[in-house]
Amino acid sequence: MADLQSFSGMVAMLASYSLCRAFQLRRAKRKARIRILEAMPKVELHVHLDGALCNEALFSALSEKDVVDKLPTSVTLGWDASRPLNVKAELEKCKTLTQFNCLCRCKGERSLNAMLRCFEIFTPIVRGNMQLLEENAFKFAENQFKQNVVYTEIRYSPHFLASTSTKTKTGVAPGAAREVVAAVTKGLIRGCEKFDIVINQILCCINWRPEWADETVDLAYEFSQGGGNAEECSVVGVDIAAGEEHFDEVNFPQLHGPHLKAIGRAKRLGLNVTLHAGEDTGPENILKAVELYKATRVGHGYRAADNAKVLKSMAQRRIHFEVCPTSSFETGGWQGNEGEWGSHPLINMLDSGLSVSLNSDDPTVFCSSLTKEIMIVNDGMRVSVAQLLNIMNGAMEASFASKEVKTMVCEKFLKRFKIDY
Repeated sequence: MADLQSFSGMVAMLASYSLCRAFQLRRAKRKARIRILEAMPKVELHVHLDGALCNEALFSALSEKDVVDKLPTSVTLGWDASRPLNVKAELEKCKTLTQFNCLCRCKGERSLNAMLRCFEIFTPIVRGNMQLLEENAFKFAENQFKQNVVYTEIRYSPHFLASTSTKTKTGVAPGAAREVVAAVTKGLIRGCEKFDIVINQILCCINWRPEWADETVDLAYEFSQGGGNAEECSVVGVDIAAGEEHFDEVNFPQLHGPHLKAIGRAKRLGLNVTLHAGEDTGPENILKAVELYKATRVGHGYRAADNAKVLKSMAQRRIHFEVCPTSSFETGGWQGNEGEWGSHPLINMLDSGLSVSLNSDDPTVFCSSLTKEIMIVNDGMRVSVAQLLNIMNGAMEASFASKEVKTMVCEKFLKRFKIDY
């Protein structure tokens, strides 16, 4: 009996050791995979500058009287005009960086409008402050370098970040939007030269502000041609952000007409077009973006996965989709449950042969990063490291960079990366 107990104890000890060893091996393997993902050269096509601002710099700026004095007391939200947002009062409540971070981050709301509300709170701090904008553009380049993001297309609305005015029809001071593009370009150039990476720009029209559309296209064209004597970090395309109501010509003709006209002119000027579409709406907006607005890339587009016919059509047309996993969860673009990444539309998109890229969208707002997004896709969606590297190559091919830049990035970074795993 004693021998049997001794044997049973030894078996139990060996089983425990085996389990412990298996756990250690899995942990070591995961750490090795994380190191590979961190070291992987990355390409990011969908990230907003105003969603990637440095919170420390913004909070520090709140200590300056002239910054606080310029904060609006009330902002009318385009999607809910009945409840104005008291920006100044909200920010004055923040006594610590932690409190400020909580105000600027959108976690757990699962609403696109809740996310847009965050922008209305913190963007006024940097609005019209060219020095702060330039510094944030430089810091963005530094953060991309730290993640081994070798090529980026960063997007923003110059009007949304410009000095305001009550004397103009656009609500923006004359020449102020151009100053924004010049300041951002200057900061990006400094960053790219220091960190040896490439960043180009996409200028955004804003869904609820059709009066900004024409000048956005003007600025995009000017800075695509070396505007401000800057040939680096040029503007390579245009977008329409902050909602999809402009696709609805019946209920929102005042948004539809000006935006469609502006995007049509951008195409005639030779500018590339990518549009937010099918993020939290039906697949019909994806079709409109491609067929009516002539976009060659779609921002988000998760609703394509709901319709086999649309998926097939987009794959055949080689339309590229800019997928943002964390953003899709936080805005409600994807209705799945947290942690159940195996049911994310991206998997269906990949299986259907769509060209896709992985992106952080608004890393500061969602407390994320491109590296974290890649880890989610690798760990939660079981997309292999080899597949991820193929996605990066596909993203570079779908980028709006020149052929020369595409070749340089692929030869200098992507093709040299070896998966020793």
